[in-house]
Amino acid sequence: MKKVVTFVLAGFLVGSTQFSVQASTISYADQIVSMQPGVTAEELAEQVEELVLSTGMSEEEIYEAMYKEIENQNEMAALEAKQLSEEYEDYSASEDAEIQGGGGSALYIVGPSSRGDFYYTPSATAYVNHGHVGLYYSSNVIVESIYPSGVRSISANVRKVDKGAVVKSISTTLNNKNNATSWAYSQIGQPYSLNFANNRNTGHNGAKNCSKLIWSAFKLNGNLDLDVDKGFGVYPRDVRDAPQTQLKRKI
Repeated sequence: MKKVVTFVLAGFLVGSTQFSVQASTISYADQIVSMQPGVTAEELAEQVEELVLSTGMSEEEIYEAMYKEIENQNEMAALEAKQLSEEYEDYSASEDAEIQGGGGSALYIVGPSSRGDFYYTPSATAYVNHGHVGLYYSSNVIVESIYPSGVRSISANVRKVDKGAVVKSISTTLNNKNNATSWAYSQIGQPYSLNFANNRNTGHNGAKNCSKLIWSAFKLNGNLDLDVDKGFGVYPRDVRDAPQTQLKRKI
């Protein structure tokens, strides 16, 4: 009798564990989709299936890793806001800066810089607080991807950013910078993608968000990996904090 009870209990525990894992997977997937409107659960599931084959990880591990990357962005945003509020008494992060095409309540002109440099601004979107980046095609022209219009160019003399924004340079050859910025400029007109969670593994051409544009530009032209943590998603702060970058000025 004891053996039967033990067997039943063991089966119950295994079943409970499997149910818990399945529920956790569904929860992570749902939350990722909710934070990336425009990316369907079916599209995400297809990408995860491909990653299972290419990485050897389980679906559960991939969904959890993606979710934790997104959560890390929100944690970094909170820390960033705290640091800036301590540094600037009147600091207030703009909302929906990337969604609205940059600016939001931002008041500061980013200004010119050298070709191949980029700027980062601590903007927030309605879904994930991941900031925004744009690449200098020339000293006065920035190429960037914004929602909903996609990849565009804009004058550095009118582009507004938040207080606490930075301009950074990238350690690579002038030839790589010229090729990378020319490639990015050639992407003008490409649509925007809300998929940050797995943009490291999507194609270089076609729809892309702001960090994917810069990451692809230098990955294709110089084989530079401007992604500080090498996770499934390349977020603007991943580009900002990449070890190949150096601060030029703070705004």
